[in-house]
Amino acid sequence: MESKITDYLINELGRDAEVAAHLTEKVSRYADIRDAFLGWLDTRTYGDAPAIHGYTPAKISRLNPQFNGIGVYNFMVTLREDPEAAERYIAEGFRVA
Repeated sequence: MESKITDYLINELGRDAEVAAHLTEKVSRYADIRDAFLGWLDTRTYGDAPAIHGYTPAKISRLNPQFNGIGVYNFMVTLREDPEAAERYIAEGFRVA
């Protein structure tokens, strides 16, 4: 499973191996998020699962169309691990300082 994610990051997004390993580790921390991302890799469509604090991958994608697939699903990890920070990012329009 992780090799499919790493292949996507390296071959499609052009990330180097170190960055790909970090992104793969993050999206793989929770089975539901990892499995949803693997489904996205197959279909390239965002679903309504998992829902975390009222947000779904489809909703995050609509809120920030600049996110690619790994961005959406790694943001889902952020929502789970640090919901206050994630809510702040959303409220600020995903602005990067």
